[in-house]
This record gives sequence, C-alpha cells and structure tokens, in this order.
Amino acid sequence: MGRTPKPLRIYVHPSMVEWVEVQALAAQGHVVQALADPGDLILSPTAWKMDQDHRKYVNLAVSAARRQKYPKGDVT
Repeated sequence: MGRTPKPLRIYVHPSMVEWVEVQALAAQGHVVQALADPGDLILSPTAWKMDQDHRKYVNLAVSAARRQKYPKGDVT
C-alpha cells in the first residue's frame, strides 16, 4: 500500500503497537501513538474496542474516522 495523503493520528493501547494491522497503518503514513497509561477504560466519541477478536475491524475503524475527519472527497 502507498502512503496516505490524509493521515490520521491514531492512539492505541500499548499492547496493540506491534499488531500487523497497526504497523501497516504507520507504514501508510498515519501517526500511531501508544497511550502512556491507558488505565482500565477509555471514553471517546471515536474510540473503538479492539482486542484480538476485533482485529479484523481495524481498517473499518480507520475508514470511519477518515470519513468523519475528511467528509468531502476521496478518503482512500
């Protein structure tokens, strides 16, 4: 995949940093940053629950976030 012209800043739990899906997002030009102390609960309008069972939804979450941040034009 190429580098995205419309990158996102994506905050992830430290346990997710090494996921292949997360590394691919970084390689595309997105800024991936691990939360310093995520605690037990993260509340956010754009937070998605991600654990091993939800890994297949990483790209869906990124697509939804890009549509929200960049509502007009191509977000691929």
